[in-house]
Amino acid sequence: MKKFLLLIAAVMISSAASAQYYDWAIGVRGGWDATSLSVKHVFNNGNAAEALVGWSYSKHGSGVNFTGLYEFNVPIIGNGFNLYYGAGAHVGGWTYKAGHDEGKNSGFNLGLDAIVGLEYSLKVAPLAFSLDWKPRLDFLPSTEFVATSLALGVKFTF
Repeated sequence: MKKFLLLIAAVMISSAASAQYYDWAIGVRGGWDATSLSVKHVFNNGNAAEALVGWSYSKHGSGVNFTGLYEFNVPIIGNGFNLYYGAGAHVGGWTYKAGHDEGKNSGFNLGLDAIVGLEYSLKVAPLAFSLDWKPRLDFLPSTEFVATSLALGVKFTF
């Protein structure tokens, strides 16, 4: 466990500085398979923690997930642009409608998430725009890899 924590600390210390112009951001992330409210905090080293409350409703069913992510930020292209990537976990619930379960189980949902995206933070206004991909691996109620979460985000920054 100590070696793991040391490895995490080394990665955090060695990550590139961020060109983000904010400490906190609150916004919305909308995409292919879910819509989420987002709260993001950028640490002094430029990395960030993000919490998402996502929900989805379709002809197949509906559900809600709570996701926590740790993100590494790398400035690219020019001022205000960051590539970000990271990982985390989610917990939630999903209910499939009759005839639309495709062999999947409804109920408690637990799994791991990854994220990679591009964000642009405005200097002249408290806004940030993002495009990202957030695949996930569900362990409960059944094992399933979901790779359809491409989304656009808009955040108010402060």
